Amino acid sequence: MTTERPDSPCIAVCSTAVGDDICRGCARSFDEISQWCFMDAEERELVWLQLPLRQRGLKIAAVFSCLPELHQGEDGGEWMSVPCLPLWFRMEGNCLHWLRAGEPACQRDCAGWSPAQVAAFLREQAGVE
Repeated sequence: MTTERPDSPCIAVCSTAVGDDICRGCARSFDEISQWCFMDAEERELVWLQLPLRQRGLKIAAVFSCLPELHQGEDGGEWMSVPCLPLWFRMEGNCLHWLRAGEPACQRDCAGWSPAQVAAFLREQAGVE
C-alpha cells in the first residue's frame, strides 16, 4: 500500500537556515532538507515516518523554551534531547522512552498527555526542578 504524499514536507516555515537542528515547520533535519531532492522514494518515506514523532518532540521541547537536538542511539533509533535535561527521549505512538547516559532505556505510556505533562514527567525523571 502506497501513501500519496506531497513532493516535500516543507510548509514554508523554515528554521534550519538560522541554525536549528530540526526545522520548526516540517521537522526535518538540515541534512534531510539539503539532500531531499537526491533521496530515493524509500529514503524519503523513512523521513516522512519520523516527522510526526519529531513534531511531538518539538512541542515537548517548546515547553522548555528551547529546540531539541537529534541523536542516533546505539539501538539505531532516533532520540531527542533538550539542553536543560541530562537525558534523551523519544515518542513511539503513545509511549514515551527516555534514557540517561550509561543506563538502560525506560518507558511509560502517556496516552492523552499534553506536551506540558510529558515535559513535567521528563523533568521529574531527570531530577530537575
